[in-house]
Amino acid sequence: MSVQASSETSGDIFKAISTSKPSSSFSQQASTVSVPSGVTKNGAVQTNNFWGNLTLDDQTSYVFTHPYSIWYSTKTSYQGLAVSHQTAAQRIYGDTDTEGAASYFYAPSGNICLCLGSTDFDDGTSIKLANLKKMSIDVTIASKSAGSLTASLVQGMGFVSAVYNDLIPELHSGVGIKSVNGDTAPRTGTDKYKIVLNDGATWVMYVTFTDNQTCSFALKDTNTIVGSNSINNCVIQIACGDDSSYDKAAGCYPTSSTLSASISGSTATYAFEYATSGSSNSNTTIMYAMPHQAASFTSTTSDTKTSATLDDTVHGSMTAYLTNKFEMSESLTTAIGKDPWSSISGFSSPNYSDSELSAIKSAAADEYGNDVYSYSDVDSMYTAGKILDKYAYVLYVLHYVLKDSDKTKTLLASLKKAIERFSGNSQQNPLCYETNWGGICSTGGMSKGDTSVDYGNAFYNDHHFHYGYHIHAAAICALVDSDLGGSWIDSVKDWVNTLVRDVANPSSDDTYFPVFRNFDFYLGHSIAHGITVYADGKDEESSSEDYNFAYGMKIWAQAINDSNMSNRADLMLAITKRSLNTYFLYTQDNTVMPSKYIKNYCSGIWFENKIAHTTYFGTNIEYIHGIHMIPITPVSSLIRGPTFVKEEWEAVLSSKIDSITSGWKGILMLNVALYDPSTAYNFFSGSSFSTDYLDNGMSKTWSIAYCAAINN
Repeated sequence: MSVQASSETSGDIFKAISTSKPSSSFSQQASTVSVPSGVTKNGAVQTNNFWGNLTLDDQTSYVFTHPYSIWYSTKTSYQGLAVSHQTAAQRIYGDTDTEGAASYFYAPSGNICLCLGSTDFDDGTSIKLANLKKMSIDVTIASKSAGSLTASLVQGMGFVSAVYNDLIPELHSGVGIKSVNGDTAPRTGTDKYKIVLNDGATWVMYVTFTDNQTCSFALKDTNTIVGSNSINNCVIQIACGDDSSYDKAAGCYPTSSTLSASISGSTATYAFEYATSGSSNSNTTIMYAMPHQAASFTSTTSDTKTSATLDDTVHGSMTAYLTNKFEMSESLTTAIGKDPWSSISGFSSPNYSDSELSAIKSAAADEYGNDVYSYSDVDSMYTAGKILDKYAYVLYVLHYVLKDSDKTKTLLASLKKAIERFSGNSQQNPLCYETNWGGICSTGGMSKGDTSVDYGNAFYNDHHFHYGYHIHAAAICALVDSDLGGSWIDSVKDWVNTLVRDVANPSSDDTYFPVFRNFDFYLGHSIAHGITVYADGKDEESSSEDYNFAYGMKIWAQAINDSNMSNRADLMLAITKRSLNTYFLYTQDNTVMPSKYIKNYCSGIWFENKIAHTTYFGTNIEYIHGIHMIPITPVSSLIRGPTFVKEEWEAVLSSKIDSITSGWKGILMLNVALYDPSTAYNFFSGSSFSTDYLDNGMSKTWSIAYCAAINN
């Protein structure tokens, strides 16, 4: 029995923000990177998700479905869909760094454990892609002279399954094959083979026939298994291991997934509902779950747990479940809003003493009158966003903490003018609607194919990092303006919503943007890298600017009174909290990540196949740790809890802080407030404080106000 999904998302929480064409203020331009000719497009195309490498360059780089890596192989004698699985014991570790941990680790790439191919592929192949969705894609590899095979690649799939049409099947192994033997068939119409590779790994192969067809398989040579004859509309499935649960799922495989969610009070239930094809003894397929997912499963899914486990590339060990649905539950921290907030025990609401208010007032007097319009006149959406948001936090303090009407009005007017440069699209590098893939991009570097301009914004790099600052700045400005009787929000609402749609469009009904370009609900966090090939898969460096986007979206949702958007933001933050504290931020009781690596305390750059304790802009300790802190906002303490922050500070950063004199010093010290606000307050309010310690997105006003608010 086949079950088909009708859309990528389901439920009120995922209603489209808008389905209208983006404003004509965005010119239309085409990227120098084209979508391949063999891709069937249906609206905007995903740019930052797991199958992205299949759409780039020669389309032969790796895709990580977890726990497998898969790629289109055109190598002589290995044409087809190549599949690899590497164990934790096979990981490669870098030298020990200054923190006493491995400087990186990765899973070896390119080892063809098995390749689903055909004797008909010997004279060449072509590739086509269809049904391009956030969590799945259909890949067809065709022979020049005969038929084709089609595989649905779905995150977490337990089998790699291919439908063979008019092909003589042939499997290849670059590792080498020790033996292949027929095994007990799990059901009528499905044959089973056990394959042992030269590295000792056992794989299983199931062949499900239609229309009374048959085909027997035998070892042709040490690298090849060949079928006896051509088959049509028959399914070959392979999986690493030989757990009995595979027999129960054989014959059934996922083809796509629908994301659904519902909110009840402060509890969210979300699910991946898998559309399937074929049938099995269990009436389900088999899916692998990541550790952070398994920790939040409801009984609906946890009761389907099997004994099958496989190591993932960088996410610990994954466990298989006999199910067509992953259902998870998360607690939402709905209390987080525009005001300072902390997860420190005993905190309830912001509170300021007279002396603290005096210190805040003094800092604000020095900063509120700065020329925001000139300061933000830069050629980078990222840098401009940081500067605008810096002054949005000063505006928050003036209006909500100091209640200084005159200074509030002065800064509000200046900040509105600065934001309007961007909402009117008259900045140095205006934004455009990029037409090849579908999204709002900077024109900086686009026409020349220069990915170095503005961190590659034109090539879909880091949109959530960049736009999150702009969205939050506009939200605070709109809230303050509304409190003062204004309606400025009406003039920027469409622009801000368009930025939100670009990064986090919740519905395929909105065809101008892909569904959730950056946030990956399966991985549990966002992906930063866009439309250039990385052999280690997609990546993310700044985990804190990841959740800063979701936080900015939440405050904007409050400004426009959009409860669905607010609920989505809360859900994204809850999932992000769980995943980041598993894979990016390491307390020393972490049992998921390699023991050789967790003494680094933070990931550095995360890739789907590698984690490297470094940054793209340098190897200084303050860079590596600080990029996972910036910016410190009311949501920071939700993700970076006091236990982790204290451990990281005492083990790594406290001994380094005195030698740091740049703006990173301020970032690290405001981070201290997440576990010791008194020490942080004394630093920012002390007589020896220097503005050299402020990052260009930080203000002394907000730093003192935040520390004071939670120091009670």
